[in-house]
Amino acid sequence: MSPSVKRPLFAAILCAAAIAPLAAAAYAWGPAKSLDLHVMLHLDREAGAIHRVASVLVNLGDLAALLILGAIVVAIGLRFGRRREVVAALVLVAGANLTTQLLKVALEHARHKAWEHGIELPWANSFPSGHTTAAASIAVALLFVVPARHRLAASLAGMLLTAAVGISVVVLVWHYPSDVLGGLLVVASWAFATLAALRFRADRERVAEGAKKDPRRHLIVSTE
Repeated sequence: MSPSVKRPLFAAILCAAAIAPLAAAAYAWGPAKSLDLHVMLHLDREAGAIHRVASVLVNLGDLAALLILGAIVVAIGLRFGRRREVVAALVLVAGANLTTQLLKVALEHARHKAWEHGIELPWANSFPSGHTTAAASIAVALLFVVPARHRLAASLAGMLLTAAVGISVVVLVWHYPSDVLGGLLVVASWAFATLAALRFRADRERVAEGAKKDPRRHLIVSTE
């Protein structure tokens, strides 16, 4: 396995492994719970008119938006002839969002009393944030399907989409900040794993192509 495959694979493992301690801190560690609550309530109090903007932007993380934006990503990828990357992007989006929904069920637990501090707090199954997962997965999928010359623009668009949804769900008191971070970790894990798979496939194809041109080279590689 080449270093170009090992690096993203290791990053995927690290991101996946970080979800457990993050959830443990968010649910059970006093200082983390207090910070989570304080940041969310502060944003809620200071947002003011931004609530109206957030209530619109948050829809970009809904299921309907996920399907529409996903279709746009597929169309863009096919336009550039990047069929393999389109398949990888679809696997990433489906895998990340399914993982988040499973984690929501497995980790459902109320962190604070209902209606505490005079407002309705996020639901018990708020970790990780499904809206953030949806937005971030589309953002990364777009990076996969566009050619290198368009990745700067794609990354900027993806960051704006993810930030808009991630901040909105906290401003609207739908999620704690840790929920947003949890959604980002889920997407990052799937993104790095998908990248590793693409690079592994590319390495195998280069070896196979080299074997066609020089059978003796393939024999040397296969015996190493």
